[in-house]
Amino acid sequence: MSDGFLVFDTDTHVGPPMEVLEPHLSRADLTLLERFSQYRKVDKVRGGVSYAMGERKYNRPLGAAAAVAGLHEKDSLAGAMIDGETRRSVDFDPSARIRDMDVEGVDVNLMIPSWLGVWTTIDDPSLELSMYRAYHRWMAEYCNAYPKRLFGVIILSGRNVEGNLTELRRCATERWPLAVFVYAPSDMPLDHPDLERYWAFAEENDLSVILHTFTSSPPYAPGSGDNWENHFLARSAAHPWCGMRNMASLIGAGVLDRYPTLRLGVLEAGHGWLPFWAQRLDEQAKANASAVSMKQLPSEYISSGRYFQSIDIAEGLTLTKSVIDQIGDQVLMYASDYPHRGSLFPESVKTVSAWDLPDDTKGKLFWQNPVRFYARSGLV
Repeated sequence: MSDGFLVFDTDTHVGPPMEVLEPHLSRADLTLLERFSQYRKVDKVRGGVSYAMGERKYNRPLGAAAAVAGLHEKDSLAGAMIDGETRRSVDFDPSARIRDMDVEGVDVNLMIPSWLGVWTTIDDPSLELSMYRAYHRWMAEYCNAYPKRLFGVIILSGRNVEGNLTELRRCATERWPLAVFVYAPSDMPLDHPDLERYWAFAEENDLSVILHTFTSSPPYAPGSGDNWENHFLARSAAHPWCGMRNMASLIGAGVLDRYPTLRLGVLEAGHGWLPFWAQRLDEQAKANASAVSMKQLPSEYISSGRYFQSIDIAEGLTLTKSVIDQIGDQVLMYASDYPHRGSLFPESVKTVSAWDLPDDTKGKLFWQNPVRFYARSGLV
């Protein structure tokens, strides 16, 4: 709790390093992993082994004719810190995360893995599923250490849907997952009919659907490879466009019509664009009615109480007020991106708490809207 508000951080991240996943893999899986040994890497900041298949580098500074070796790595070194110390152990030690949450005044974390999307690039969907299965088993251990404060998401692949459904059914019996997150290949739209059973199962089991984006690791945001090797352009443009495209595709395909209690949320894509996008989608839905399958206007779904969006603290008070004035205060949710470099930790909560907003609006932003979106948590 901070300044009298309960705080639900709706978008945080957890490594995890391979060291904690490998005990949850079979001998056969570990043998298959040897094919990718050249992609193993040690995190220069937080330690731990991960893999880097399909990893992109953005090493060209604007105004230069060519890339500068190591530029992206230099920019990426910063992360959540206290007194110059990077939060290393939170990727494998839940107690360390809880300590940082207490420093911030955060009551609940929703965690998303930082790098597991690299497995979407391999040619073996069974190994991809094995990696997600290992992650889920480890997350159960990690979250169950603090079952009222730590929660996660079920990772699903756009490939091997039958196998993923089996894993989804298994995970849905456990308490830690609050949402599903689909890692779809870049050439597979999220509104593809092969994914329909994921949305149906999510509704049946009170799991929310989250849309999230990444810049340097798959699955990539649309346009992330079309920014002339420049990280400034990629981060500025690719993240919002990913949220805009993906939410529009699911709303426009009628997913929220077919599943009338399903909740949809966009994370880490900014929030200031939402009023503009809602108005533009309404206009285009009328002009291109044959291209969509929804029963209402997009803005009506956005304001329906089933659509949610995390804030980007850097967008500040003025943009946040604008979104609330035009869309309402039932949509936006507090998020810090902890422990990534975009986080203001340990000042994230204090920064938002100081915004000139009514207390009831802050209460919705910090707690009530997140609890409605992640309703499976049972928190009130």
